[in-house]
Amino acid sequence: MALLNARAGAIQRNPNGNISEAVVAAFERRGIAAEAKLLHGSDLSAAAEAAVQQARAGKIDAIVVGGGDGTIGTVAAAAVDTKIPLGVLPLGTLNHFARDLGIPLDLEGAVAVIAAATCRAVDVADVNGRIFLNNSSIAYTPIWCWSGTSAGVTMAWGNGPQ
Repeated sequence: MALLNARAGAIQRNPNGNISEAVVAAFERRGIAAEAKLLHGSDLSAAAEAAVQQARAGKIDAIVVGGGDGTIGTVAAAAVDTKIPLGVLPLGTLNHFARDLGIPLDLEGAVAVIAAATCRAVDVADVNGRIFLNNSSIAYTPIWCWSGTSAGVTMAWGNGPQ
């Protein structure tokens, strides 16, 4: 089951492409039957919970999520502590989580990693009841990072004063 965020950066940059068909075809080329659902952000959490229930019932083997860090975090929150494999298709704008894990940023490469079925545990954390994977921030951070000043940009990249 592949849950794809319709508003993800890579999908928005290619509005004429059918990402659902491309995902299914990429898995089929590797001998894996797949279903892909293109969802709006507000529907992702419920779809993730439903996919977890399908996996627990033995109807699907894994959950694949396509989108950016927020999308991946939303789906991961539903699957945390379940041992259900979660595949990542980096279809967002920056894809920090996928980059941190060394997942290829192209669809075929990411599907190849998922098809190899090599799983590894990743750390998750909880802030005020919200699960996050690779980063969490408060209001000051976005303002600081996008302030438009050279100091803000330098500090955002980690090369400035701490």
